[in-house]
Amino acid sequence: MAEDIDARWRRFAATRDPRLRDELIQRYAILARRAVERLQIVPWGCVSVDDLINHALIGLIDAVDRYNPSVGVKFEAFAMPRIRGAVLDALRQLDWAPRTVRQQESRLRRAYAELERRLGRAPSDLEVADELGIPPMELESLLSEISRVSLQSLDEMIADPEGATSRLDVQVDPNAPDPVSRSTSREARDQLAASIRGLPERERLVVTLYYYEELTLREIGEVLGVTEQRVSQIHTRAMLRLSHKLSRHQELVACA
Repeated sequence: MAEDIDARWRRFAATRDPRLRDELIQRYAILARRAVERLQIVPWGCVSVDDLINHALIGLIDAVDRYNPSVGVKFEAFAMPRIRGAVLDALRQLDWAPRTVRQQESRLRRAYAELERRLGRAPSDLEVADELGIPPMELESLLSEISRVSLQSLDEMIADPEGATSRLDVQVDPNAPDPVSRSTSREARDQLAASIRGLPERERLVVTLYYYEELTLREIGEVLGVTEQRVSQIHTRAMLRLSHKLSRHQELVACA
């Protein structure tokens, strides 16, 4: 069966047959629903689960059209970041999250960045709460609120101009004519890997299980022996820590 689908991809790459394209889209449509489920987004206002799946299908179609089977990356690995990205892009355009939550998210991100700069290490929750002038329990409440609507993800933090992510699932063609782009993608992945290694142990484990092992938050909770909500908080905390590092990396690359 694997040989059959590989042959279909090669035939589609060679012919761009629209009927074969439709077959491939139907075959992988389940990825759209899986992506929406893994994003753990709570429908808000006029946004329904069906809306999110429709946006995910747009990302899937884009992935089918862009996929190059000769590079050697599995389609699922190539497609999932694009599917998630299509959903996140749509939600951003709808100004989906309450403004107050966005303000709190920015406030927390600045606090993590400033403390890490000052301390030279990842700050503890108590240190972050002290920096914000709030009790530790209020910090937990903030993280819970942000985790329900946060759109931060590794796939969105580093992307190349063509819309391909710079995570491990990027297709890097060694025969591509632009060595600068290949070097930038490798540098971005190296920076991402180093940033993840610098996370506290539990946050690093959640990031690894979620993005690289493709576990859901519920499944990660079962592994760690905590609730799904707690895993969502840990993920949000990790994204807040990573965002300023990766944003700084993007600024340096842009200025190079």
